[in-house]
Amino acid sequence: MSVTSKELQAVFISRYIENGWYVIAGIGAGIQRAGVILAHLTHCPDLKIVMSDYFVDFLKDTEIGDFRSYTETGLKKNAEYMIPPEIRYETACRIDLMFAGGMQIDRFGNTNLIGIGSDFKKIRLRGAGSIGATSMTSLVKRYIIFTNNHNKRTFVEKCDFISTIGWNKGGADAREKLGLLGEGPQYVITPLCVMDFTEQSKELRLKHLMPNVSLESVMENTGFSLVIPEKVERMPEPNELELEVLRNRIDPSGILRR
Repeated sequence: MSVTSKELQAVFISRYIENGWYVIAGIGAGIQRAGVILAHLTHCPDLKIVMSDYFVDFLKDTEIGDFRSYTETGLKKNAEYMIPPEIRYETACRIDLMFAGGMQIDRFGNTNLIGIGSDFKKIRLRGAGSIGATSMTSLVKRYIIFTNNHNKRTFVEKCDFISTIGWNKGGADAREKLGLLGEGPQYVITPLCVMDFTEQSKELRLKHLMPNVSLESVMENTGFSLVIPEKVERMPEPNELELEVLRNRIDPSGILRR
């Protein structure tokens, strides 16, 4: 059976995560959560997974259920510890990885969750808002930008508003100049490809293409010039264990195969 791009994205996320990390798995983030749980069940037994206000352990959970939409009630059966709201941001510096999204994403990994339009008083399309992402991405050690859309409306030359600062206007010292902690955004994952950032200018660079996606398609659907390396590789394939755990324990209903 062929592997879907959603499954490949989950495996990519899983392989990036290291044992012992503290990871915020995201809200309403199916692929990201699947990737985090996959890491926990395959090579990161000491992973500390944060979902909602809880640290969650899935090692003994034989029926994970719908990994996309864990509510606070559903989390309690796997929760090891509840994070008091008053210390949530105080503990952010201990987080090794989180995920951020954006209605708009620019070449330096700045994202916009505020809205679309040049005038704040006349926003054409209002977004969800930063919902704490502005503060959290300024404090955590690193994060991955994730989007379910890859087109010129999403990948823009300049964001109308900025809800999370990636590499600002570019440069390896851009975040340090602003007093932002951590290593900033490391990857951008889309339905078409995975991108990382160049070492010096911190511009988005193509890293992996999804199956059946051409280089031309990525370039045509990006609103700025991507850095293209000499060799662009396809997404790495999952091994037998990863696919077995992903399909039989995490996603037996085939959500990522639809």
